[in-house]
Amino acid sequence: MTLPAFLLLPVKITNRVYNHPMHWIYLSPHFDDAVLSCGGMIWEQVQSGETVEIWTLCAGQIPKDKPLTAFAEQKHRDWKVDLRVVHHRRTEDRAACALLGAAPRHWTLPDVIYRRLPNGEAPVNDGADLWLPVHPGELRLAQRLRAWLRRNLPPNAQLVCPLTLGNHTDHRLVRTAAESLRRPLYYYADYPYIANLYNPFPTGFSTTDLYTRAISPAGLAAWQNSTAAYESQVDDLFGSMEAMREKIATFWQSGGGNFLWHVDLGSSGISVV
Repeated sequence: MTLPAFLLLPVKITNRVYNHPMHWIYLSPHFDDAVLSCGGMIWEQVQSGETVEIWTLCAGQIPKDKPLTAFAEQKHRDWKVDLRVVHHRRTEDRAACALLGAAPRHWTLPDVIYRRLPNGEAPVNDGADLWLPVHPGELRLAQRLRAWLRRNLPPNAQLVCPLTLGNHTDHRLVRTAAESLRRPLYYYADYPYIANLYNPFPTGFSTTDLYTRAISPAGLAAWQNSTAAYESQVDDLFGSMEAMREKIATFWQSGGGNFLWHVDLGSSGISVV
């Protein structure tokens, strides 16, 4: 597995020092994104007495008024699931979060492969469509998500959102909503996209203002075990359970998954739609 050059080079790191237990909320576009990207860090935070929640946002039920696209049906075959897929994946997510000691929460927006635009068309009809910018017909969803986050986020919680490496449209939607809150944010590098180098290291993010958390061998094991809880996804993402454990260990050995970028957006944000 080829790793981004910035993970292999020494960097100057500014560690933030906190004098009280933190409350972290990780925004996960899908049922596995936060755990895949930050499972070891989350476990370490919980072990040190901090509170961690994982909010999965594209966790809603499949709409019943429209048929599945051929692409969605193919994904179900890849995952070896049926139309109870959301119930199945919520169960996987609860098991993964329990292994890390994090509290799960699920929002009602369906995955983009199940959604429809206002004109009834599907925004995603094949794999290539997953990596397009958020469709203009779906920008209203970012506004709905922002409103829900404003109502539900504790004022003192540290909010962590995906950096959108890989450019998945649901990741872009989540980041856009989070940035529109105009509050300090932490960003995690989306794994496995960061390891696969789907796009270059993003501009505008420095390696000199990072929150870091060393991940112990026990943290690595918790990371691997929690990822294994997403049984429906492992073969599709990694090929096998054994390959998943090996690839996460390689990523961990490179220093991956042990830092977050911190940005105080103030009154300005970065548009990624």
